[in-house]
Amino acid sequence: MAYLDDSLAHLEGFEGIVPWMYLDTKGFVTVGVGEMLANASRAQSLGFVDADSQPVAPAVIMADYDRVSALPQAKLPAFYRAPGSPVLLHPEIDSLLREHLTYFDEQLSQRFAAYPDFPDPAKLGLLDMIFNLGVIGLFKGFPTLIEHVQKRDWENAATQCHRNGPNPERNEWAKQQFLAAAGTVTSGSESRPDAVLADAPDQRKKRSVASAEKRLRSG
Repeated sequence: MAYLDDSLAHLEGFEGIVPWMYLDTKGFVTVGVGEMLANASRAQSLGFVDADSQPVAPAVIMADYDRVSALPQAKLPAFYRAPGSPVLLHPEIDSLLREHLTYFDEQLSQRFAAYPDFPDPAKLGLLDMIFNLGVIGLFKGFPTLIEHVQKRDWENAATQCHRNGPNPERNEWAKQQFLAAAGTVTSGSESRPDAVLADAPDQRKKRSVASAEKRLRSG
């Protein structure tokens, strides 16, 4: 499903990628694209490597998890990196993110019977929102949006997708996805419009700690 690849690229651009363990704004040990590590065992289940891309021992992962856990929260990601910090390679980070996206995609499909036929831009907007808000946050927190989506009224959905928290650029991007979906429907086709894809730059080029630090600065 090509739209999941598009969604993955956009989320990595908006969320930023941090390959080492750090504390998020709530104090949870996190890695990659917002992947919360509930405990050291969860961290040890992932494919952390050293600076030479060689697997590191579970004891090394646990030691770094404990080190990061003891640091102050809500600092920029670079603050948590030590010279020997184990890291995740991009393929592993992509795999973790795709697991989440597949789950959220299934939740949307269960919530909206017509979801498979939605225009790809609408799916992209919904995936961005559900990744950011969670299932309950989207379905319970945005009842008017959900009503418009149910009716496939994309133009009005675009007026109800603003979130508190994401930066203006991200909110505007989500809005434009619903507006693009409205344009797609108006033109009589619910396939992937070239105009939307052209408006979606290669977010993989944005895979940098700077993206994550910008997100943390904006809250």
